[in-house]
Amino acid sequence: MESLEEVIKELKKIKAKKVLIQFPEGLKIKIQGIGKKIEENGIKVIYWVENTYGACDLPIEEAKRIKVDAILHIGHTDFGIKSNLPVIYWEYFYDVDPIPILEKDFEKIKNFKKIGIVGSLQYIKAIPKVKEFLKKKGIEVYTKKTEKYEGQILGCRVNAGLMIEDKVDCFLVLSSAIFHALGLALKVRKKVFVLDFERNEIRDLEKIVKKYRKIIAWNLEKFKEARKIGILVSSKIGQFWGPEKIVEKLKKKGKEVYVFYMNEILPEKIEGLKVDFLINTACPRIGIDDIERYKIPILNIEEIIGHFD
Repeated sequence: MESLEEVIKELKKIKAKKVLIQFPEGLKIKIQGIGKKIEENGIKVIYWVENTYGACDLPIEEAKRIKVDAILHIGHTDFGIKSNLPVIYWEYFYDVDPIPILEKDFEKIKNFKKIGIVGSLQYIKAIPKVKEFLKKKGIEVYTKKTEKYEGQILGCRVNAGLMIEDKVDCFLVLSSAIFHALGLALKVRKKVFVLDFERNEIRDLEKIVKKYRKIIAWNLEKFKEARKIGILVSSKIGQFWGPEKIVEKLKKKGKEVYVFYMNEILPEKIEGLKVDFLINTACPRIGIDDIERYKIPILNIEEIIGHFD
């Protein structure tokens, strides 16, 4: 859904009397205003203030416990999580104009003749303007639809970029900060730029990508040397990955294996546990964004899966 009016209409349609609102950190300053407008329509509002990482992280059981009639999830598209409690998704697009940034920083991308365009959900509506601008400059532009919207990427799924990598010379990611762009940049071998609406500039991620690739390569060597390995497993409904197969393979390699099960995976929860290495089986962003926060070397399961055989 694209507007609060549509959300309220849907809540009334399903006869919801009480709703749990789940929202990302970036919308915290606006969320009480949103809640008040919903309550003006006779619907009670409860705010979920735990960290929210995506539509993979729905608090379905918690919502049932407080007897709400629906969850309103803001800021993400449907991740495909099955729920017998109604979940309403409000994408919450930002109304932005990419042209001033493109005009100011076009020099940074002018030498690339074929550019792939992707974006995070909030900025996805700006893609047509970017395509038009680049085409007028004589640049071939490529996009692909692999999520709900053309060119949309998630922090954990960047298929819209991967499927056009062979056709392009570089990527331009429409987003704020580098979260989504870094997820793509670590998966491809083409140069990645982010059209950063937060900083009003086009940024080259090359130095940052090199830094993360070095850390990942270093940690991979540490994995080969490790004797005691901890497997991180999350209870989050869209992040659970059964550890049985990897445990079996590691034990066959003579490794001592411990499975650590929790809801939100955080470095401080691991402190005091005696292992040489951590394998993350939950959200792949843990092995990227948090990689330097862990005192014990850590990698995502996908980084090391090929080293079991």
